[in-house]
Amino acid sequence: MNKFAEKQALRHHYKKIRRELTAEQVTNHSAAIAERLFASSFWKESRTIMLYLSFQNEVDTKAIYLKGWLEGKTMLLPICAPSGGLMEMSVLTSFDQLIPNRYGIGELPEPLQQIIEPSAIDLCIIPGIAFDHTGTRLGFGAGYYDRYLTRVKPSARRIALAYECQLHNTSLPSDIYDLPMQDILTEKQWYRIKTK
Repeated sequence: MNKFAEKQALRHHYKKIRRELTAEQVTNHSAAIAERLFASSFWKESRTIMLYLSFQNEVDTKAIYLKGWLEGKTMLLPICAPSGGLMEMSVLTSFDQLIPNRYGIGELPEPLQQIIEPSAIDLCIIPGIAFDHTGTRLGFGAGYYDRYLTRVKPSARRIALAYECQLHNTSLPSDIYDLPMQDILTEKQWYRIKTK
């Protein structure tokens, strides 16, 4: 099986596992992950935080946005341009700003977008379909995050939010442009990735 086919098969496998989580599991696991994040120095010391709106049973990020706003942090939302394959980050100040896109995910209308320079970001909180012990992330395959993260300052921490069931027990297939996570935060543990 070639690398592309292997990645597609793994995406299908881990998306199926995630879909099978109950609403109660998603709520409880997401709360545990958020509490662990809030207790970290990475959260406490960050002023501008890159985040995402969860969908398809991803770790729920609503509580993270709410806590960030409460603490006066600048909370960001990805803005993707499907035609160019580029992603930017915009300030999000309220869920009321969002309108559902064709996938049912909240999207920020263009007149409300306030694009932030990548160099302003202190903390990158990143979704994914699966992760391994080296920090390799299996995303949706469009490369938005891999391209964007190369523009963020090196001191900005890359933390993936995931459930334990999304952790692959052997190495995931990766490409040279895949940027590994520095931490993987699950409902059970904070995994610090040993960098070479």
